[in-house]
Amino acid sequence: MNSSFIRKYSANTLIVSVLLLVLSLFLILKPAESLSFIMILLGCITVLDGMIHIVSYFSTSSELRMFSFELVQGILGTILGFVFIFNPEIIVSFLPFIIGAWIIVEGIIKFQFAFNMKGNETANWVILLLLSILTVLFGFLIIFNPFGTALAITSLAGIFLCISEVLNIVEAVYVMVKVK
Repeated sequence: MNSSFIRKYSANTLIVSVLLLVLSLFLILKPAESLSFIMILLGCITVLDGMIHIVSYFSTSSELRMFSFELVQGILGTILGFVFIFNPEIIVSFLPFIIGAWIIVEGIIKFQFAFNMKGNETANWVILLLLSILTVLFGFLIIFNPFGTALAITSLAGIFLCISEVLNIVEAVYVMVKVK
C-alpha cells in the first residue's frame, strides 16, 4: 500500500480524533449544555427532513399524491423540529421518561421470559429473573431522576468517546511515525 496514502489517512484521522476529543471533553464537563446542543442539532435535522417531505409532496404526480401522507409528515416534522430548536430543554426533560418507560417494559418482558425459562427447567432462569428486576429498577431510576440520569449518561458517553479518541490519536501517531 502507498505510504503517502497511509500518512495522509492517518493525518486526517488525527484531525478528526482531536476534534472528537474536544467534543468528548465538552460532553464530560458540560453535559447539560451538550444535551441542549444535541436537541438543537436534532431539531435542525428534523426541520430539514420535514422540508424535504413537503417538497417531495408537491413534486409528486397528482395520482400518487392522493395516497401520500408526505405533506402532513413534512408539516409535523417541521413543527417538531422547530420545537426541538427553540425549546430543547422541554425535549430533554421528556426524553428520560420515554427511555425509562421503554426500559421498564423491556424489563417486564424479560421477567416473563425468565418465568418461561423456569417452566422449561432451565438452570439459569434465576439469573434472568434478577437481571429483569434490575432492568425494571433502572427504568424507575431514570424516571424518578430524569435530569441526573441524562447528565450522567451524557458524561459517560463523553468518557467513552474520550477514551476511544485518545486511542485513535495514539494509533494515528504510531502509524505516521512507522510509515515513512
